[in-house]
Amino acid sequence: MPATVIREDGAYHSFCGLTCVGWLYQKIKDSFFLVLGTHTCAHLLQNVLGVMIFARPRFGVALIEEADLSKQQPELDRIIDEIVADHHPSVIFLLSSCTPEVMKVEFDGLARAVSRPNLPVLFVPASGLDYTFSQAEDSVLQALLPFCPVAPPDDRRVVFLGSVNDAIADDFRTEAARLGIPVAGFLPESHFHDLPPIGPGTVVAPLQPYLAKVAGRLARERGATVVSSLFPFGPDGTRAFWEDVAAAMGIAVDLRERERQAWERLEPHLDVLRGKKVFFTADNLMELPLARFLRHAGCTILECSSPYINRKFHARELEALDGVRVVEQPNFDRQLRDIQELRPDLVISNLATTNPLVGHGVVAKWSTEFSFMPIHGWSGAATLAGMFTRPLKRHAQLDPLMDDPLWVAGLMPAR
Repeated sequence: MPATVIREDGAYHSFCGLTCVGWLYQKIKDSFFLVLGTHTCAHLLQNVLGVMIFARPRFGVALIEEADLSKQQPELDRIIDEIVADHHPSVIFLLSSCTPEVMKVEFDGLARAVSRPNLPVLFVPASGLDYTFSQAEDSVLQALLPFCPVAPPDDRRVVFLGSVNDAIADDFRTEAARLGIPVAGFLPESHFHDLPPIGPGTVVAPLQPYLAKVAGRLARERGATVVSSLFPFGPDGTRAFWEDVAAAMGIAVDLRERERQAWERLEPHLDVLRGKKVFFTADNLMELPLARFLRHAGCTILECSSPYINRKFHARELEALDGVRVVEQPNFDRQLRDIQELRPDLVISNLATTNPLVGHGVVAKWSTEFSFMPIHGWSGAATLAGMFTRPLKRHAQLDPLMDDPLWVAGLMPAR
């Protein structure tokens, strides 16, 4: 039976959708990401992504000034010329932000107007008003969908859906070959012109839990089969993922022994995790598979909250969380009261609330980090487990020092 989902606020607290640029510009190596936004957007990207002026990253912000308010549309031709001259991209993604959304900028028309014959400019809705930072990847993949070749019905191969780094992608190709599963490619691929063919015979295997909309479009518009499985996080999720993908291709595999060996290798981490109480606030839409992994690792999940839960796309993860309190768009004030009362051993929270929680003596970790780390598949299991055990170990080492007056001299009290 799937876990019952409680919906509270109808709003969410998440990092800005523009920050998806941080991993996608590195993944799609011949792309450029242009944000139409304000000085606030520019400061966000520069500070969050740690960009130096001389680094010449393949993303930038076209700043909206006061004079632009009286114009029918912002003028981007000169900026596109500079991007072409400096970076020679194969595709430019034009990202919306809050201010031009409020100004009612017509982004579709603007993107078409500045496109060149051999250089498409693709509109990507990524405003923090409507999208969490991980959901913006969904918008990017939807923009790429028309450029995926149409595969013939007899082309029965797997397309992995979601951005992972090149090392993890190589691991998935190797594992698929070992199991006899033919692979057409990844969406996205590392280069714009290498997008995989997708058609009625394609089996789509989602790697990320925040891509429900593009997965739905692949099923509706291309007739592809979207595999319903656990996401490949941790030994349990990875085993279910590969067994279900193989089954969709008509191949029977049994990976129970592989899963047992993977759990065995995680034993040093499991010693730390067993019996710990973990609380997820809501941020990156990866909460369901992460909570499921921790539960199988021996943790008690006090609450698993997420900004958005798709009952169909997340069906298997909800089944695996039967008995856990699952909340969509939670009320953060209520969560703070629960954290104070339940005293979890670890809280996974967003960037804005983690440090204040730590200041109040709570062991907390940024959920943002999970989006940037190689935590998928068999090879990512140790990295995933380590991301939960590191803050617990650090806290255990630092706690005794708080009784030492030499260490706490001058520290500001939490309250």
